[in-house]
Amino acid sequence: MTWRVSIVNTLPVELLYEIQLFSASPSLPLTCKRLYRIFSASPPSYRAQYLIASIEAAQTRDELIPSKLLRYPICTVDILEMLFRISSDIIPFTWRPELPRRIFRSLAPKSRAQTPLWTDQDHPLPFLKYLFTCPKIRSPDVNSHDGYALTKAVQAGFVPLVNFLLDHGASPSCKNNISIFVAIYRKDLSLVRLLVERVDCREPGPEALKQKVKTQKLEDRVQVTPEMLKVAVKLDARDIVEYFMKEKGCVPDLQTLQMMR
Repeated sequence: MTWRVSIVNTLPVELLYEIQLFSASPSLPLTCKRLYRIFSASPPSYRAQYLIASIEAAQTRDELIPSKLLRYPICTVDILEMLFRISSDIIPFTWRPELPRRIFRSLAPKSRAQTPLWTDQDHPLPFLKYLFTCPKIRSPDVNSHDGYALTKAVQAGFVPLVNFLLDHGASPSCKNNISIFVAIYRKDLSLVRLLVERVDCREPGPEALKQKVKTQKLEDRVQVTPEMLKVAVKLDARDIVEYFMKEKGCVPDLQTLQMMR
């Protein structure tokens, strides 16, 4: 092992870059501290080349290329921009990528003492906004992995992210309405309401304003179920219970009625 480390210490950085591009190994930077430091400090141009080399070495099918690229932790806005400069057709526009779980995995609720709790500049919103506006890649599937992104956003109480995902087609009904149950467990009525109800954000036209036409209420994203009501009752989330029963007309089953006595 000692002689291997000695060889690594004598090789120039440029040659180590070439070796890594040739091997396309994700493990090489982890073999010693010097390699880790070198590859951690690598420029965007090299990282983009590494992503291309990894895709080619794995002989990834065209339809899987967009999703696989986005799974790499080094795949950021800067790296994607460099990637498009080096190889404009590396990502086939035909295929819609998945939203990688990696960019949501670290989300966790913030302390109430932190002000503001969440903003549009918090990770991963800037990266998502880029992905959904970049003309060189199709907008990712927001319901990937059974709605993992929305569920994590709700769990963290990241309202700007929840709004963004809903606006781009995220469905709270994924995985048996799990995101709504998470909001109920948070005892957060505003989040529950946000997930259940659709809001028409369009500005009314001048004619509608003149005639004071009532805006048509949009159909809810999901139907409130007795099981949702039962969970709210168990948690003693009284405002959510009242919302489900009075506003959404959810009828409790016999077991829930007994719990409410």
